[in-house]
Amino acid sequence: MNKPLILLSLFAFVILSSCNNAQIPENEAKIITVSILPQKTILEEIAGDKFQVNVLIPEEGNHETYEPTARQMAETGKSVAYFKLGHLDFELNWLDKLVKNYPEMKVVNTSKRLELIVGEEIVHGDHVHAGGVDPHIWLSVSAVKLQAENMTKGLMELDPENAEFFEANLTRFSASLDSLDQQIREILATSGTRSFMIYHPSLGYFARDYNLEQIAIEQEGKEPSPAYMKQLIDIAAEKNIGTIFVSSQFNKQSALTIAGQINAKVEEFNPISPDWHNNMLSIARQIAGSSR
Repeated sequence: MNKPLILLSLFAFVILSSCNNAQIPENEAKIITVSILPQKTILEEIAGDKFQVNVLIPEEGNHETYEPTARQMAETGKSVAYFKLGHLDFELNWLDKLVKNYPEMKVVNTSKRLELIVGEEIVHGDHVHAGGVDPHIWLSVSAVKLQAENMTKGLMELDPENAEFFEANLTRFSASLDSLDQQIREILATSGTRSFMIYHPSLGYFARDYNLEQIAIEQEGKEPSPAYMKQLIDIAAEKNIGTIFVSSQFNKQSALTIAGQINAKVEEFNPISPDWHNNMLSIARQIAGSSR
């Protein structure tokens, strides 16, 4: 976004936020806002019908570069709480502004107690992953289990009268996660696949969970250099990689170039699909079938 548009957006945000002291009628559903659709799916498993869940980034939106509109920010101010992932760029860039304008809105960090994947600071063209933290914590069953516990604690603070309801839903959801984890392990064990190639490294937590090697085409958040492209082609041939994965929100050109060199196919997946459970199984099956 260029500077004039940023200033215009901020001006609109200030105008819209002038209503931030308005009270939400008691008979209206209490709203919790989240960043991405998988969060909404997970939170609704625990919250049931006790809260309405609003999501900022649409399914076709790129969670790496997304910037919420001023109207979205003002609408989010109606929420009783924001359940953040913790390390998405737009959360880091915009959440402080939101909290300043709506200080009564509770912020719940769902990444608490997670062992985060941290590398060198990664620059993605016009944006940066601060501290080099991999933000894709929702693409891990084990991480989602901890996120669900953090969500439950947040819900219990917002609505202590329904604490037992939330606890029961968490117990049920945790059991379904254990079952999902076992299914994924069986899919991967049967295939024998240990390495996969991907354009943008969004499956780091998934790879860590299942002892897989994620080979990223992006080099420090940028298009690969010619020398690194040659190296990737050699690695793919050595490891018998027959598929290159690309998030549906990203450009496929580099992946297609490498795929053409090694006679591999390019396969898309959507990391922010709202059908989180089946998406995790689909990712496992895609990786299992990615070797020659």
